[in-house]
Amino acid sequence: MQVIVSKKEDNLALDEKFDLNKALKFYSGSKTSKIGLEYERLSLDKDTLENASYEKIAKIVEHFAKIQSWDLIYDNQTIIGAKDNDNNSISLEPGCQLEISLKPQENIFDIDIALTKITTLLDNIAKAYDVIFLGYGISPISCEDKINLLEKQRYKIMYNYLPYASVGELCPKMMKQTAGIQINLDYKNNIDAFNKLKFFNLIMPFLMGLCSNSPFEKNNLSDKKSIRAHVWRYTGAQRCNLFYRDIFSKIFFKKQNIFKNYIEELFNVPMVYIEKYGKNIALKGKLTFGEYIKNGFKKHYATLDDFLLHQSLCFPDVRLKNYIEIRNHDSQTPSFALALCAFYKGLAQEDFNKLLKQFSYLKLADIEKYNEKIINQGLNYKINKRKNGWDIIYELYDISYSNLSTKEKIYLEPIKTMLKNKKTNADLIQEQNIQSAKDLLEFLN
Repeated sequence: MQVIVSKKEDNLALDEKFDLNKALKFYSGSKTSKIGLEYERLSLDKDTLENASYEKIAKIVEHFAKIQSWDLIYDNQTIIGAKDNDNNSISLEPGCQLEISLKPQENIFDIDIALTKITTLLDNIAKAYDVIFLGYGISPISCEDKINLLEKQRYKIMYNYLPYASVGELCPKMMKQTAGIQINLDYKNNIDAFNKLKFFNLIMPFLMGLCSNSPFEKNNLSDKKSIRAHVWRYTGAQRCNLFYRDIFSKIFFKKQNIFKNYIEELFNVPMVYIEKYGKNIALKGKLTFGEYIKNGFKKHYATLDDFLLHQSLCFPDVRLKNYIEIRNHDSQTPSFALALCAFYKGLAQEDFNKLLKQFSYLKLADIEKYNEKIINQGLNYKINKRKNGWDIIYELYDISYSNLSTKEKIYLEPIKTMLKNKKTNADLIQEQNIQSAKDLLEFLN
């Protein structure tokens, strides 16, 4: 087992000054159509159901890495994760949530095999430390101020700045208490990226609604379907809500040069920090990336590495990298995570010009309204006189189902059940009037 010291968030290391044309090559697209999964779960103490301590989670990661012959990853003296030689990893989030990141695959079976192997082993190891890994969207008992922040340089800098940025007051809750599921998809070229980015932004509020699984927090039941999604809306207006702002919506989606437009929009976002010579230098929003390109900072000049780091510190629901990240889903069971992979895979195989036409009644300008309404009302929210949120999920399900192989259709069963009953996990938790974390855990299991 090898020890790896984490120095960079991105693997690309280029020291020359930032050049837009070179940056554009980073978004060149892919000849493959793979799907990736990043799956977070809460780490809870078995007896108290409060967030588990770093000491226990670190031991679990060490134990897992030893059995699997994975390399441990450190930030100074802090264990922050482990990885193999095949682009699979586990990593600790700021509140010791544990994220599983899997190598992108062309079929769901391989994702299933990898996820099942990792979750089964982690769950078995966790028993020895009286820890439970729970697929749920927000800590059911522990408040943010009772959860220690993981000793990772990046997290300290984020924690000391983001809560004080514009509409960033719930950032501490986001960092320490929440857990989600992220789906990653390839795109082929500029046009494919444009279509996918636009379409997935349009449907994201409804998929968020389908995945709602966090109405219970601080040992209390809330009226909200997804407290986690609500928290994310208050984690910084300039870095979370990129696609909701009028200027971005009007200019960004009228032009086909999606990569250039996206990069230049990120130029307007205040910077959190830069990394130079192995040290993190906090900027606390003192300048935008555009200003950094123009003027530098204390004899440091902008590089592509700096931009890739800056990009990773912007948190829209659908994020463009050299693939597309779809991010706004509450954590659920591993079987539901696989269902979500299959759901998106089926959609990704459709003609996106056809999809955009079919769902043209959804408007970018209304995304923020959709989010707010669905967080509070769920998928029963009526978009217009004829359709509510469930109707949209039905349409999307039929499209996805028709594009999957017979064997892959089976993975959609958890979503099929929700559609049949028109009930999400959040709906059921609220209907059963769950009043304790113990009852919540029994329901979820």
